[in-house]
Amino acid sequence: MAKVMVSFPDDFLKRVDEEARSQNRSRSELIREALRDAIRTKPDRRSWRSGLARLRRLEEEWIGKWDSTEVIRSDRERPVGLKDRR
Repeated sequence: MAKVMVSFPDDFLKRVDEEARSQNRSRSELIREALRDAIRTKPDRRSWRSGLARLRRLEEEWIGKWDSTEVIRSDRERPVGLKDRR
């Protein structure tokens, strides 16, 4: 097994050691498992990018066709809206 040298702030390493002790594990075992979890649960950047691309297409489609201020103003000025606020 290869060994690596990693630097941690003293207060962080103290918390790591306390957590390892509370789980009856070694420091190395706790860090290995944390890194395994981080790698396993890594978000898929492609899905994030494709979602953002869809939002950008929608934005381009709606630019100049929809005015949020106008929607808010019309809702605010509806008689029902005025009555409900009194």
